Amino acid sequence: MIKKWTAILGIAAIAAFGLGYWGFQQNQSRKILQTALANNYQRAFYNAAYHVQNTEVLLGKSLVSAGVGNNQQLFDQIWAESNQAMDNLTQLPVGDELLGRTVKFITQLGDYSHMLSQQVAGGKSVTADQIGTLNNLYNQASSLNKELGTIHAGIMDGKYTFSELAINGSRSLAREGAKLAGPNFQTIDQQMYGYPTLIYDGPFSDHMELAGARGVTGQEVKQERARSIALNHYDNKGGANLVAQVTGTVESNIPAYRVEIARRNNGKVVGEPVVADVSKKGGHLIWMLNPRNINNSTWTIDKARSRALAYLQSHGYNNLKPSYYQINDNTATFNFALNQEGVIIYPDLIKVTVALDNGQIVGMDARGYLMSHHKRQLPRSKLTEAQARKLVSDSLKVQGSGRLALIPLDVDKEKLTWEFKGTLGEDTYLVYINAVDGQEEKVLRLLDTNNGILTM
Repeated sequence: MIKKWTAILGIAAIAAFGLGYWGFQQNQSRKILQTALANNYQRAFYNAAYHVQNTEVLLGKSLVSAGVGNNQQLFDQIWAESNQAMDNLTQLPVGDELLGRTVKFITQLGDYSHMLSQQVAGGKSVTADQIGTLNNLYNQASSLNKELGTIHAGIMDGKYTFSELAINGSRSLAREGAKLAGPNFQTIDQQMYGYPTLIYDGPFSDHMELAGARGVTGQEVKQERARSIALNHYDNKGGANLVAQVTGTVESNIPAYRVEIARRNNGKVVGEPVVADVSKKGGHLIWMLNPRNINNSTWTIDKARSRALAYLQSHGYNNLKPSYYQINDNTATFNFALNQEGVIIYPDLIKVTVALDNGQIVGMDARGYLMSHHKRQLPRSKLTEAQARKLVSDSLKVQGSGRLALIPLDVDKEKLTWEFKGTLGEDTYLVYINAVDGQEEKVLRLLDTNNGILTM
């Protein structure tokens, strides 16, 4: 009898252990599933927010664009961005009762932009009424963008959990709305009823690289010369004891030697090495980076900009005009473009990074300049500044005078333009009018942030 009960208890214990292990496995699987769901939902949300931001920027550009070809391109881009935003919004675990109106707005924005693209392609201009509608859509997209930013901040703070929203569904929304993203999506959707149904660092800093590096000239240099060039470009604040060595070669559009510069104190290496690439042909410094810690900021932007310009001039880069800048981790990165005969040559761009604690040059990037620079025969401008100004959209309130600028449009394709800066509401734009034929070539939106002036 005792043996019988012992056997039964043993079987029960094994069953209990098996059930417990099965439950543990199920719980682990559920956690893995929840994590995967949360990651997918967050990715969909971030993508949606990104595309909505792009539609706002593109709508703003369409309001200040006066070029037919440019308008068609902008409307096509808005249509594409709207489709991407809608695809991602519909992946979120939020029902039609919260996002129905929002998705409808995004859909109609895409349809309206597609219609305008076809209209412009057919030779018809955008009417005054349609511009009014675009302005309303721009304001609506701006509001949507701000609300999505609020939700993004909540996600970062851990206030909103998409996996919880998906698992608990509408019952959880009703019971625990304060914990979830639902109320914010309701805010977004409610704002849609107030409206009719229905883009780091400076202009052209990321232009396409040419097939050949036009600015790389001179004879082949050996490794020893490359070491010397890298040391010469290193801004040795404090007079540290330095040693440089070639650690390898780089095969890219500009074949180069990779040089590392180490600082020594009492025979020991101090900190991380400075890294630089020096071109094999001509011995040009392509880029350099000093990764030292910069813990405070005491230099002003104007002082740092002057320091960067003086550094470039000391290394033979003359006739440069400062463009825009960005502040990051107690450093300021400045863009300098060539000034040739009073024309800003945007393709010939050099970036210099200055440490704001002591003014040391901790970075330089001359790739844009080395890829593009060559002796140019600039065309004569057939339009005066006043004539070009009249071709700028009436929606834009132009500030100051225009200036001549050579801009890159494609691989090995540059255009002489008049650059105008102006505002529409609280937004600032740069408009580029072809100085030869009067076509609108480009529209950029300026962003004046706490970290510098950027373009989209």
